[in-house]
Amino acid sequence: MLMDAKNSKICRMIIIVATVALAGWFAATADSALVLISAAVGTILFYLCKTSVEEVVVDERDERVSERASKVAMEIFAATSALAGVVFIAERYEHPEYANAGFALAFSACALMILYSVLYGYYNRRYGYEPYDEE
Repeated sequence: MLMDAKNSKICRMIIIVATVALAGWFAATADSALVLISAAVGTILFYLCKTSVEEVVVDERDERVSERASKVAMEIFAATSALAGVVFIAERYEHPEYANAGFALAFSACALMILYSVLYGYYNRRYGYEPYDEE
């Protein structure tokens, strides 16, 4: 069933809300198998709804805006989680229950920055950037 961009967006929003609600319900009942099944079904339905659009919904400007938003979101998350992690680790003597969360935040921020650097290098080489030889 083909649909226009507006109906596709509405369809995707309904699928997202329903999937999150079901996954939350199943998580509250402590049934991890149903959480995974609901996430998988939601992902498949989302994909089907997204691919059934009959008109062009993305142009180069949208791609550039998305790239910029993703980069800024990643930078803000990495900086915030690293800072929160350091604060939680520093407070480990007064609040020892926060130490593990602090280490998890700090290490996840480091892992995110390493992953970004590796992927940046990969895509930089893939799309033809060659560093200048300074011989």
